[in-house]
Order: sequence, then structure tokens, then C-alpha cells
Amino acid sequence: MLIESLAALAVMSGGAQEAAPRVEGGPQRVAPRGSYRDSCSSEYVNRGRLYADCRARNGRIRGTSIELNRCGDYEIRNDDGRLVCGPWRGDYEDRPDRPGRPDRPDRPDRPGRPGGGWDRGASITIYRDAYFRGASTRLDGEIANLANMGFNDAISSMQLRGEWEVCTDAYFRGQCRTFRDDVHNLQQQGINDRISSLRPVRRGGRW
Repeated sequence: MLIESLAALAVMSGGAQEAAPRVEGGPQRVAPRGSYRDSCSSEYVNRGRLYADCRARNGRIRGTSIELNRCGDYEIRNDDGRLVCGPWRGDYEDRPDRPGRPDRPDRPDRPGRPGGGWDRGASITIYRDAYFRGASTRLDGEIANLANMGFNDAISSMQLRGEWEVCTDAYFRGQCRTFRDDVHNLQQQGINDRISSLRPVRRGGRW
């Protein structure tokens, strides 16, 4: 009787494991390997398409995606912020003339970006220390996650050209504020060493 009970339990366990089929077309958590992972982050796969945030040559982090069924045995690489494999080149997901892809899954960290565009003359120089001292870098476009540049929660002053939005969390979440003028000490603004993402404000209003 005991042997029969154990055998029945084993069958039931095996059946439970088989009863969890993979949902076709659903989001997949595991992204494929490739050299792109050395300079990209937040990678995920949805409906056969790989999405990632990749560093371009100018240091900017760009949203990009590529169809995996085109890659086959080719290695997936990052080419100037764009996913590529063999002869195939992926798409930029953050182009101003592309307000949003209908096949891109909704994610709270990637809100749609309706019409317009930012001031192409906008730039910001961020500094680790107050009064524009310490390590610094100049940026000409949005950075969704400053951790990819080594400046996450490490900005104490900034010099601006144009209007910029800065947020305390990556992907423009958390507490967000806009600035038009240079800030010599962010301690006075209550966000010293707390900025995790930033971007120029769109012409005609906020994002």
C-alpha cells in the first residue's frame, strides 16, 4: 500500500510539472546571451523581440530592440546604442519621430511619448561635487538610468542649457523637478546625491 501511494504521488508530481505550459507570445524573462550585455541593461524579451537600453558612443543610453528570429546563430551586439546581429540592424525605440511602437509592450518604466521633441540645443553638465567641482560629464540627451554612467545618486551641481527634468528614480520616476538655471549646490534643493535619471523638457511642455 505504501509503495502504491508513493508511486501515485510521483505521478501526480510529474503531472503538475507538465501542467505549466509556456504561454506563446507572452513576455519571457530570460534574454539571450551576447556581447550586447556588456554595454546594455534592462534587457527583456517580449513576443520574440529583444528590448534593451544600450550605451551609444557619446555615452547616451538609448532604447533599442531587434527581432530575435532574424538573428539565428549570429551574436547579438551593441552598435552605437542599437542592437544588431549579423547583417540585421535593430530599431531605436527613442527616436523623436517615433512616438511609440504598437508592438512594444506597456511598461511603467517606458511611458509613451506623444508628439513634439526636445530642444536640440539643450545640454547639461553634471558634477559630483557642489560648485561645479569634481568629476563631470556633459550630456546632450536623456539618460534613463544614470547607474549605467556611474553617476547614479552622485550629482551635487549642474550647469544647464535649456530646461531639464531630473528625477530621483531611474526611468523618470520618483520625485521629478525641472530646472532652467545652473544649480551650484543641489543640497539646497533637497536632491543632492539623489538624481537617477534626467532629460531635456519637450518643447511646449513636460513629457
